[in-house]
Amino acid sequence: MASTKKLRNISEIRRFFHRNETPIYFVSATNFNLLGLDEWVKNFKYISYIDCYDGHHPNVFVPSEYPHPQFESIEDINNYLLQHKEVIDYLRRRGGKPKIVFLMFDEKSQALAKEIGCDIWFPQAALRARVDNKIETVRIGNKAGVPSVPNALSEVESYGHLLDLAEKAGLGSDLVA
Repeated sequence: MASTKKLRNISEIRRFFHRNETPIYFVSATNFNLLGLDEWVKNFKYISYIDCYDGHHPNVFVPSEYPHPQFESIEDINNYLLQHKEVIDYLRRRGGKPKIVFLMFDEKSQALAKEIGCDIWFPQAALRARVDNKIETVRIGNKAGVPSVPNALSEVESYGHLLDLAEKAGLGSDLVA
């Protein structure tokens, strides 16, 4: 799907993905986060842990369950799926140079995807985790001159201290700490 042509409008973007030949997969516990994207992107499939459609959705692949440690995170579920023989066989049967998107992933997900010949269509996990941190996101935006909603970044020592910070920042008294 490598292309150097710039897409200039929604129509061109839609056409580009409608003609897509590269296999793209959303790997997650369910397909709900990107539900319907398979109708807009050719060769887009879901690899899920839970079969919300009882086998009736044509673009959802759910491998049979085998024993595994208790999941503690979305990343654990994704890593389980990326190591599952049925998932690996499914990817190989469909061919191409697969691309993967996730709701959440970690360094282990990156290594597993690489091991099975897939590219992840996101920045590295460490950068994603850093940018996903709400405080870090505010700092990055402030540094770039793109402020978020009115805020004050500080360690809060007490409720009184919180109120003082809010007053100095002009935030009012409806606060989230």
